[in-house]
Amino acid sequence: MSDCLVVGGGIIGLSLAYELSRRGISVALVEQGEWGGQASSAAAGMLAPLKEFTAPGPMLDMGMESLALYPGWAHDLEECTSGDVQLSLEGLLTVALNDQEQELLEAKYQWQKESGHSVHWLVGKEIAEVEPMLTDKAQAAIYSPDEGHINNRLLLRALVTACRLQGVKLLSGCVVSGIAVKAGKVVGVDSSMGPLRAGHTVITSGAWAGIMLEMLGVSVPVRPVRGQIAAVSSVGIPLRTVIFGTTGYITPKKDGKIVIGATEDESGFQREVTLAGLASILNGVMPYVPALHAATFLEAWGGLRPATADRKPLLGPIPGWAGLSIAGGHFRNGILLSPITAKWMADYLEQGKTEQLTPFMPSRFLDN
Repeated sequence: MSDCLVVGGGIIGLSLAYELSRRGISVALVEQGEWGGQASSAAAGMLAPLKEFTAPGPMLDMGMESLALYPGWAHDLEECTSGDVQLSLEGLLTVALNDQEQELLEAKYQWQKESGHSVHWLVGKEIAEVEPMLTDKAQAAIYSPDEGHINNRLLLRALVTACRLQGVKLLSGCVVSGIAVKAGKVVGVDSSMGPLRAGHTVITSGAWAGIMLEMLGVSVPVRPVRGQIAAVSSVGIPLRTVIFGTTGYITPKKDGKIVIGATEDESGFQREVTLAGLASILNGVMPYVPALHAATFLEAWGGLRPATADRKPLLGPIPGWAGLSIAGGHFRNGILLSPITAKWMADYLEQGKTEQLTPFMPSRFLDN
């Protein structure tokens, strides 16, 4: 029997298991498929809260706090595993190509600047100095020098290795068939590998979290939203920085790839890449970097992002069920929010702290 059973081996489940094990808490981590095999491996690894969140509030605060944790978190992982997660916090550009986009972008810049964030307004040659490969049709841009990206696949690999080294019981290919309850308290799960018992169970199964909780008759508003992404070769396209536009993003990676994306389409639990999706990705990014027209295509993939009704994650205890919590619904920000989610959830599980979780508690959707 473990102190904590974490159900779902994506970025959130792995990060939580890693954090708990660092605190001396015994953890079992269950995954029905491969580690990080769904949304986590299909992400672009963006670390860009100022781009992702459109207004001040709990989501932006959470994103900025998580971004601040990343350098130390990544360093500790690399020290533990002797691996490289290719963290790059070298800035990004959010670009406007016409007057309407510029007006909206300037409004965003104003509140970000007034809120004290590190952002710079660029026009004309100032943009080209940051990214010479960007189209000369770019009218204006916000440059945020402290944001960036990480190689999410290497990050997942490092987390699996770190969990293993720290004694986490890793159970992949383990299908959960039921949630076990004793005297009104959740005591673990029943699975294809037999009964798994723990003092506390945390559901971290991404787009499948709703299905998991339905085993108890609990309905949470989590649904899958497919994201289709592609990669091309960076040969002959020496991009310096991440570029965000209204129709796509372009992310130069340290492994010779440029990751481009992404769609947001309702497809149920289908994650296959479609021709329409691929066309949308390619047509969305080429106006920003004309050299992409000649780029060598490498691969395309899809993942299912867990979206909630209000686009905020679900973090904390499930009302009416002792011994059961959830950490999920991060939509397209699971990679960004994984360090802070792990810290806050571990603080709750270890110390009972819920202050930071308040805006994200599942009780906002559930009656006791």
